[in-house]
Amino acid sequence: MPMTKHSSPRSAPPPDSDSRPRWRIAAIIALLLLIAGSVAALIIVQATSDPEDEERWETIAAPTTESVAGDAFGSSSAGDCLAWSAPDAADLAKVDCSEEHRFEVTAAIDLSTFPGSEFGQDAGFPTELRFSELRGQLCEPATKDYLGSRFDPRGRYSINLINPGEDGWEAGERTIRCGLQNVGASGQVFPMFGKASEQNMSMVWEPGFCIGINLDIPTDPVPCEEPHAYEVAGIVDLGEQFGDNHPPVSEQDRFLDERCRQVAADYLGGPDRLEQQSLTVFWDTRSLSSWLAGNRLVNCSLGGQLDPGSALATLVGPARGEITINGQRPDQIADPEPPAAPAPGLAPGN
Repeated sequence: MPMTKHSSPRSAPPPDSDSRPRWRIAAIIALLLLIAGSVAALIIVQATSDPEDEERWETIAAPTTESVAGDAFGSSSAGDCLAWSAPDAADLAKVDCSEEHRFEVTAAIDLSTFPGSEFGQDAGFPTELRFSELRGQLCEPATKDYLGSRFDPRGRYSINLINPGEDGWEAGERTIRCGLQNVGASGQVFPMFGKASEQNMSMVWEPGFCIGINLDIPTDPVPCEEPHAYEVAGIVDLGEQFGDNHPPVSEQDRFLDERCRQVAADYLGGPDRLEQQSLTVFWDTRSLSSWLAGNRLVNCSLGGQLDPGSALATLVGPARGEITINGQRPDQIADPEPPAAPAPGLAPGN
């Protein structure tokens, strides 16, 4: 994918995080999570949206709990928020959505009302694959109905489900809870605060967050003292520039090329610091599907790209402090020749 032209060799191609992902993940790692001697449901999600969005895959371990252990699972309905801390979610409880939680229920679906004997009283506990299919068949449409036009297939939240667990199933519980979770690239579930329907769902991180790296692929937030792919310098609201009309990616690039360098300079303490630290500026763009969902926020980030068109380098240390790039201090890195032509871009995106 071509990049826009830039006035500085340290300014990098915009990482189009959700309209046309530039990171390609060659393999999907299916993680079997063993919980209290039983296997938790593994949800492998294929999220699609409008034609300009490419497919993405996520590995999400769906929590399982025993309905006989309490009534929080059995009584939860759309709009309820659930929290737990035990690995097997045995302490699952309903909490006020303003409090920290891990799951917002979008629908309670009673499988016993379905025709046939698949979910009858004598039916065996469904497999992980079957729960994965139910997530797509039942929870996706139910959650889209719950959020309406605010659902962003490339936003902060993923659709998931909670099943009653084998003991609950044997006790006659046939209701699953569909809902939303904030799940990272590695499958880590992040805390949620407030109802999803009342928040901006853009996938952005606050300034100062560092995003980890694994095999040249950005992962989840880590302390900046640990190896990472990039550090967030700031958040830009594209709506302030473009209003309600979705701008082509090329127009977003032109605007963010200048704005993100200014954000980076302010974050680092001056325009010269970007070159002194041998850092590169990256940014996100927003696809039409995200724009229609009301998401306008993007991140401006600082990474290391030692050669034009190369993969992101591994950073250690904060951008405003002592930092190394692929194990080298900034003063040890030779300044690369300016690129003669636009080069393929790299995305730290979501």
